[in-house]
Amino acid sequence: MNILTTNKNNDRYFGVARVVVAFWLLGWFLKINFFSHYLFHEISAFPVVIDFFPSFFRSPISAQFFYIYPLFVLPLFFRPQLFYFRFASFVMTASSAVLLLHQDTHNDATFLTSFWVAVWLSWFVHRMTADDPMFDVHARSLSLCVVAVIFLGGFTGKLTPEYWNGEVFASIFLQQHYGLVGEWIRAHMSAEAIRFHFQWIAKMIILGEAFLVFAPFLPYRLVCVLGIPFMLGIALYTTWMIFSVLFCLIGLLIAGLFLQKDN
Repeated sequence: MNILTTNKNNDRYFGVARVVVAFWLLGWFLKINFFSHYLFHEISAFPVVIDFFPSFFRSPISAQFFYIYPLFVLPLFFRPQLFYFRFASFVMTASSAVLLLHQDTHNDATFLTSFWVAVWLSWFVHRMTADDPMFDVHARSLSLCVVAVIFLGGFTGKLTPEYWNGEVFASIFLQQHYGLVGEWIRAHMSAEAIRFHFQWIAKMIILGEAFLVFAPFLPYRLVCVLGIPFMLGIALYTTWMIFSVLFCLIGLLIAGLFLQKDN
């Protein structure tokens, strides 16, 4: 591979990495109103001690530091140097791993999704300078694997009669008090009508998740064309806060489109 081609690819790969990092940060800090109070006040004022977790993963200071630690990745948006991209991948992986294992944050899916996307980014920025003609293909394939892993848990957890017939989805939807679309639907439709429509909405959501579980076996563009609108549409029946989980997956798929463009 000649130097001109290498430089061109590096510029393209830096752009791809920036897309992934930007969407990752957007999802990470989307619930900052909640986490700023929860992490910097509530867990210190009302500490919970679960002996199962080591002291490091019980400390409020650990959670507080690693929540704001990703702000240190911002220089990569201004300095296109490999060091900053590798440093960002380390910071993002470490931060999401700590909060994924911390007693006060382990139950938030934000950090599970962020961790797997950060692992993908770590692999990407450490391999993008190698002379591998199949690198773009491998990067896209691995991104689809990340999407599949994330949705596998949600899909298998919904394989019950109560989810399939829409009972669970409708009950949750009727009890919610947020979401502009949701508020309009609850104000203009009866509970019976909502439950009836969720018989079909629930099936569409479950089948959509099944589609993404099989993403590694499907054409990349098909996954993007159908998968990204599906992820965006989930918020119509849940809450915009779900994007703290979904934004980094959407960014990962969009980044793959840039990898595919020149092939």
